[in-house]
Amino acid sequence: MPPSQQNSRLPTALLFGAAAAGVGALHLATNGTLGFHTDELYYLACGRHPALGYVDFPPVVPLLARLETGLLGVSPWTLRLLPSLLGGFLVALSGAYVRRLGGSLRRQGIALLTAIAAPYLLGANWVFQTVTFDQVTWMVSLYWFLCLVIDRRPRYWIYLGITLGIGLEVKYTIVGLIAGIGIAVLLTPWLRMELRTKYPWLAVAIALLIWAPNLVWQVVEGFPSLIYVMNHRGSGGGTVIFLIEFVVYLFFLLPVWLAGMVSLFRTRLLRPIGISCAVPLLIFLFVGKSYYAAATVPIALAQGLMAISQIERRKPRLGLEIAVVVATALGFVVFFQLLVPITPPNRLHAAGLDVKNEVFADSVGWADISNQVTTIYGDLPASERRNTVIISAYVGVPGAIHIYGNPSLLPDVVSPQLSYFYWVPNDLTATDALMVDYQPSRVAWMCRSPKLIAHLTVPYDVVGLEQGAPVTFCQLKAPIPKIWGQLRNFS
Repeated sequence: MPPSQQNSRLPTALLFGAAAAGVGALHLATNGTLGFHTDELYYLACGRHPALGYVDFPPVVPLLARLETGLLGVSPWTLRLLPSLLGGFLVALSGAYVRRLGGSLRRQGIALLTAIAAPYLLGANWVFQTVTFDQVTWMVSLYWFLCLVIDRRPRYWIYLGITLGIGLEVKYTIVGLIAGIGIAVLLTPWLRMELRTKYPWLAVAIALLIWAPNLVWQVVEGFPSLIYVMNHRGSGGGTVIFLIEFVVYLFFLLPVWLAGMVSLFRTRLLRPIGISCAVPLLIFLFVGKSYYAAATVPIALAQGLMAISQIERRKPRLGLEIAVVVATALGFVVFFQLLVPITPPNRLHAAGLDVKNEVFADSVGWADISNQVTTIYGDLPASERRNTVIISAYVGVPGAIHIYGNPSLLPDVVSPQLSYFYWVPNDLTATDALMVDYQPSRVAWMCRSPKLIAHLTVPYDVVGLEQGAPVTFCQLKAPIPKIWGQLRNFS
């Protein structure tokens, strides 16, 4: 570390601490505005069914959900506490990239500002989803890889292996970053020489050891996550949508990101970092979603700021730094209402935010949905209620009923979607089913005379997942265990 940076530790700590605390405070002040999101209800349900893996993600995030709510109680605010705090950490880490690259305190401050306003961080870290935890493992891994590239100390291999191993227990998309780092190692002569030492292989062994429990679960269960991934191929909207969304993430800072990527590739020392960022972008451009590799953006922006710092003439250099700050501020103003939940549920539809932001839309009305399903079930004749199971096509309804419903008034509530598929009781003997999100024509193969009896409504006209959802009454042609496999939905 340069002497100038050693002497600036206190100002740096204060600056980074203020940025992280500011973002954390923003999220903590706003993340209780809306109710649980569909995915959050699902993570809570997975946490109530501890396992070494789940259909669509590894076990760490659901277990964190269970830990948080077990300690602090079940509410949107308590569940979102950890991602809110981690959002501040990611902002600080964005500044740490510039510091590690040798940037001045001013440029570290600019990096912090770009991270505070970054849509891919601002919009992700107020809600409890795998995205936040995935971003943490990606960005920390890139930091260790940067340290390795600059210092070449063996210990960074170990840190990298630990972080990537944890990442494999968080979300499988980190395989894209692993591919990027692996290709960077193979294409860089001195890193390739490192393969003759024990440290890269220790890193691989550590990562595999951490991932081993989930890998064993996949083998035992027949690789359900692979089925899930195959079902999701092409679900990102295609290459054009990917590019449009990625440009939107960067907004006015696109030139800085481009400058950073070019600089990473042109700087021989840092070329491995450029490769490790470019490879996952190329992978997910064709088989994923735009936000999967968004965690590579901060390190490229950091190098973009360093490229600006290398301009010899003071006025153009200072002018570009001011332009970055102005562009960051404009982006923050443009995206703030769209990404941060400051608008109450009863104003979302009027503001058009339910259409523009799916996370907002699906964070409204789950208590109402639970009450409506309870009422619909209660209105059935007593002779039918005794032998009726509630089957929901999607995981949100059973998750909501578990939190907001009254168990004494309802029968088993099951779903064939994702990991809920595994949780159907073995002794289920129902002869009838109340089927949520199923049209009669869709279940005619398993029902005698299926009848549409109601539609669900999300309050405030919010265009959420369950707005207008059909509810069909079904007299089952066969016991649930016999037909359950045909209902399975791993998508």
